Amino acid sequence: MTSSPTVDPYALALACVIAVLTCHLALTFMSEIAATAEREVCVMLQGAFALGTGLWGTSTVLALACGLSAQEALSTAWLIGSWALAVLGAACAVAAASYLESGTGAIVGCSLAFAIATAAPHWMRFAAVPRRPAPPAALSATTWAWTAGPIALVFVGLAAGLFLQPRRLRDPRSFPIRAAAALTMTCGTLASGARAMLVAPAASRTCCVEGSVVARLLAVAVASVAAAVLAVVQIMAFYRGRMRERSSRSTQELSEAHARLHHIATHDALTGLPNRELLKERLSRSLGEISGSGKTVAVAVIDLDRFSAINHSFGHGVGDRLLEEIARRLESAIPREHILARIGGDEFAVLISGVAARIEANVVMAGISKAFERPVPIGGEEVRIQPSIGVSVWPDDARRDDDLLAHAEAALQVAKRAGSRKVLFFEPGMSDSMQERLALENDLRRALATGEFEVFFQPQLSCRTGRIVAAEALLRWRHPSKGLIKPNAFIPLAEQTGLIVPLGDWALREVCRQVREWRTDTGMSLRAAVNLSPAQLRHPDLLLSLRSALGAANLDARALEIELTESTVMTDAEESSALLEKLRAMGVTVAIDDFGTGYSSLSYLRRLPIDKLKIDRSFVRDLPSSRTDEFIVRAVVSLAHSVGLQVVTEGVETEEQLEFIRSLGCDQWQGYYCCEPLPSAIFQELLVDQTATRTGVLTALTRYARRPPP
Repeated sequence: MTSSPTVDPYALALACVIAVLTCHLALTFMSEIAATAEREVCVMLQGAFALGTGLWGTSTVLALACGLSAQEALSTAWLIGSWALAVLGAACAVAAASYLESGTGAIVGCSLAFAIATAAPHWMRFAAVPRRPAPPAALSATTWAWTAGPIALVFVGLAAGLFLQPRRLRDPRSFPIRAAAALTMTCGTLASGARAMLVAPAASRTCCVEGSVVARLLAVAVASVAAAVLAVVQIMAFYRGRMRERSSRSTQELSEAHARLHHIATHDALTGLPNRELLKERLSRSLGEISGSGKTVAVAVIDLDRFSAINHSFGHGVGDRLLEEIARRLESAIPREHILARIGGDEFAVLISGVAARIEANVVMAGISKAFERPVPIGGEEVRIQPSIGVSVWPDDARRDDDLLAHAEAALQVAKRAGSRKVLFFEPGMSDSMQERLALENDLRRALATGEFEVFFQPQLSCRTGRIVAAEALLRWRHPSKGLIKPNAFIPLAEQTGLIVPLGDWALREVCRQVREWRTDTGMSLRAAVNLSPAQLRHPDLLLSLRSALGAANLDARALEIELTESTVMTDAEESSALLEKLRAMGVTVAIDDFGTGYSSLSYLRRLPIDKLKIDRSFVRDLPSSRTDEFIVRAVVSLAHSVGLQVVTEGVETEEQLEFIRSLGCDQWQGYYCCEPLPSAIFQELLVDQTATRTGVLTALTRYARRPPP
């Protein structure tokens, strides 16, 4: 007669806790293994040890809960054998999850191994219980013991199928799936053994209170050991996951930072367009791809005319906004299959690839020219920007990518000299001029460092007394092989390359030094006039440079006169007015050079703080025969005198012109009728003669064997 099976609820609860912890850890390891491509043997051994211990602890506590005696539970063979089988099965499950591809193979392999690990302790327990004459229930017990594995396999397979899906593992909404998988695996772990324990032979279960207490204590001890192992490994897995997450985040941040640095290195910061380096890389790639395909490549370089003047006049902030607008217009005008890049301050380039790149380039250039027809609004005003474009075509104009780009820039320089809105394709002779320009630029830099520049002076004489009252300083470059070079040959290049600022500073210091020397030697209160370019006028250190040059020469500011063109002053009249006020406050005289050739606006004479007007030589050339020029000069002199300005007439070359401007009331004059610009040594000889009239100048020139031009 068999007694009805009894179950210890406390021990059963412990078995459930250990089962939940074990299944949660199993799923955690599955998640960790599926999420990483690396196979860490140490981690796999930890997982096998912890999972095997958890399954062993679950089986042991479950057996004690179902009535197994403490003596049978403490059997060394059962303890060691069941633990070893559980660990071995867990190791197979971990290996299957690690080395099998995600999918059916991983699910079946992992489920089978985990089911064996789950059922093995029950088989060991059933085999270790002493056999007695089998009552009718024994057949049922044997059947349930051997069906423990299939039961576990079904439940664990279902849990693995729910859990071993990478997309689900990465889904932040996968908590319900995780919970369902853990519950399913727990049910399979408990169900696979509980029924077998309950139908085990009655003789193998204890019914006495003392035995129940000992079994319960033993269950607590086994559960504590298993829980401790599971907790330690779970904590290690948690921190390992955190470290892996941090490492992944750091790797991602490093990758993003690298991508940002690469973008910064290959793109223009202002417009976001590819820069010169990326353009050259794409050009080289294009040439490699189309080689032998019958296609051609064209490179067009675009320069914005008058951009430097606008940038200096309105400020760099306005210049940046202008460049952004130009970049947007170019992007909209150029088809997407072509590459637009910004390769310099106001230079853009277009890479055109196609079967007939020369024809395509003409179409693209026409679209670009049309994009510049509309004025650009700047500071409440509309400014018209015109491009100059140079184009070169592969393989007609060059075979290498560097040469192709260089030839396009050579064509651009010729287009700029030809005037605005010019589009020129490269021709063989253009590279020579480009090479000459580069050579001249290198020579210009060397000349500034080696002191090849000189300052010549042209006298300004009083129309009333004929004496020299001032001198205009003019730069000359004494080139070692090309001889004396006049300013119009190198000043534009100096302005384009930015060398005009250091060159202007040197000239200013040299003029101040020379004037100080003349004043000391001759005792004359001579004033020297120095021309300032737009770049010098807008330079933030202009006033500091002036004070430094005057201080170094120990020269009074009233000995210095600054000459500015109309266009330089009127580009930003308000800013110019404020700066000119500061110059006059220092004591520097301010003169407007080449009056009449720029804005020709007489209204600004009343608003700008200036002291002199210099009438351009173009209005003097036809005097006294031209009635129109006579009326213009007379009106300018009359207006200038009415507002307290002196008038200097440039370009006087004949005695008739001199007498005529005297009759019109001009204050001073200069020109070849007196002499051409002279070296400082010859000019000082003129100053020695206090009656430096026309005769005195000619006498000095005769002594130095020089003749003025006819």
